[in-house]
Amino acid sequence: MVRIGHTGITWGIPGDVEQAYRETAELGYLGFETFGRTVLEWNAQRGGFRQLVDRYGIPLAAVYCTGEWIDPSRRTQEIAEALAAARALGELGGQTLVVQAGRRPPGGYGPEQFAALAAALNELGQRASELGIRVGLHPHTGTAVETRADIDTILALLDPRWVGFAPDTGQIAKGGSDILAVLRTYRDRIVHVHLKDWSGKVAYDADGKEIDATGYVNYTPIGQGILPMPAILDLLLADDFAGWINVELDGTPRAPRPPREAAALSRRYLGEILGDRVAWRR
Repeated sequence: MVRIGHTGITWGIPGDVEQAYRETAELGYLGFETFGRTVLEWNAQRGGFRQLVDRYGIPLAAVYCTGEWIDPSRRTQEIAEALAAARALGELGGQTLVVQAGRRPPGGYGPEQFAALAAALNELGQRASELGIRVGLHPHTGTAVETRADIDTILALLDPRWVGFAPDTGQIAKGGSDILAVLRTYRDRIVHVHLKDWSGKVAYDADGKEIDATGYVNYTPIGQGILPMPAILDLLLADDFAGWINVELDGTPRAPRPPREAAALSRRYLGEILGDRVAWRR
């Protein structure tokens, strides 16, 4: 059975984490994902993050971490912070540390920067594996891993023993790539997925700021955008995929509906096309 969860950013960053966890569980999703720093902040309180896991009955499937990774003066601290999040995730029974590269400079990274990024992530992945956690690299618009060329370059440098691929379907499409071609090429390296739909719109105002036509940074609930979701899911599920597929939608103050309603729209669509391939929580 495929495992379909939901990330918390539809409710804000970090937003009301408990509301997000509760509503994700009530809608029948099987797992939850949030930021590593959010878990560590909850763990500093009485009861820790475990109280949410125990109260709402679905696991914390993954945590998300960002970093520059290539600055020698910050690399050791960034890796230590990511490992702290990985350790907290492992204590809660989670599976994947999803990592994002740093901000994209004009023209993107050169060979030396990609080499430094790969070295840092390979080290992080090897050390996280000792904690029982898998690292997955997450391409994202506006970062050093955005385009198809970026994805090809960094994955050629990463050691698949230590770092897998954690694609975001919407981010990759918005970054200009053919999402099905990317998924086919790297299917055997995928360890985690952010399932995100996209409106197909990219427009900017006079100041160069993206014009958000949907209230979700131009993304949409699953099934309401332009991405070929049935084909994406068939490709991912063809070989008994063992990772999590977590629905994601970027909530903003301009969102046209409450977060729960948006998550429910995605849940309803996925229920229709996946049928009994998912044992939704009841």
